[in-house]
Amino acid sequence: MPRADAPDPAVNDEHLVIEPTVLYVGTPVYLVVTENADGTANLAPASSHWALGRMLVLGLEADGQSAQNLLERPQLTVNFPAAKQWREVERLSAVTGRDPVPDAKADQYRFEPRKFELAGFSAQPSDLVSPPRVREAPLQFEGRVRRMTSGVDAGYFMVEVEVVRVHALPELNVPGTQHVDPHAWHPLIYSFRHFFDRGEQVGWTRKSPTAASLPDVSGRAQPEASRVARTPLEELERWESFGGTWALRELTDDGAIVSLCRCDGGEEVSRIVSADPAFVSRAAEQEVQS
Repeated sequence: MPRADAPDPAVNDEHLVIEPTVLYVGTPVYLVVTENADGTANLAPASSHWALGRMLVLGLEADGQSAQNLLERPQLTVNFPAAKQWREVERLSAVTGRDPVPDAKADQYRFEPRKFELAGFSAQPSDLVSPPRVREAPLQFEGRVRRMTSGVDAGYFMVEVEVVRVHALPELNVPGTQHVDPHAWHPLIYSFRHFFDRGEQVGWTRKSPTAASLPDVSGRAQPEASRVARTPLEELERWESFGGTWALRELTDDGAIVSLCRCDGGEEVSRIVSADPAFVSRAAEQEVQS
C-alpha cells in the first residue's frame, strides 16, 4: 500500500522536464589570480564556487592555467567584481593563459599573457600570499589551497581554499563592525550565461548581523543611521511600534517561535526564535496560532 504521505499521482505536475546545457541558476562571478612559473600573474574568470566558514570550494577547469598553477604554487586571490564590471569580465571569456592552447579549447580560445591589461584591470599586491589582487574588485579574498580533488569526469578540480585575509572597499563595510553591508554589495551574478545585478531585498535570515532594521508593515526597510544589537523582546516590541502584528507559532520548554506579520492580511514577513526568558514570557501571553 502507498504511504500516507506519498504524493498523489492524480495531481497534475505543471513542471516541464528539460535538459539545459548549463546549470548555473545564479552565482556570483569571481576573478581568480594565480602565479605562473615565471612569477607573472594569471587572471581568469569563473563562477562555480561555494563557501562555508573560512573555506571556499572552487570549481576550476582541469586544463586551465589556474588549475595548473595551483597544483604547483597553491596560493591565490579570489576577487569579486561589481555588477557594473561585467564588460571587463567578459573580455576574458575567449582567452587562456595556457601556451600552447589545449586542443579542446583551440577553436574558441587564444593565448593571452596580459590578461589584466586586456580586461582593463590592474594588479594590487597582496598581504599574505604571492598572487596579487584585482585592484578594481570591491571584495577580495587572499587564500591558500588546502586540497585539490579531481572531479567525477576529470575535467575539473574541486579546489578547497582557506581564506586568510579579506579586503573590502570602505563603502561595503558596516561602520564599527567586521561585516559586509549586503545593501551596499552588488555582485555580478552569472545565471544561465547572462549577467545580472542583484535585485531588491525580500527578507533576511534571523542570523543576519547587519539588518539595519525590520521592515515596516509595507515590507520596506526602515532607514536607520546606526545598526545596534537588539534582544528578541526588543525586536518584537519594535515590530509592534511599526504597526506590525505577530503570532505565537510554538511554545515549548526550549523557547518560543513568533511570526512577525504585516498588519494587512497577516502575511508572515519574518520570525523570531529564542529561549530568552523575557521574550518567552511576552510570547506566552498569546495563544499558539496554527
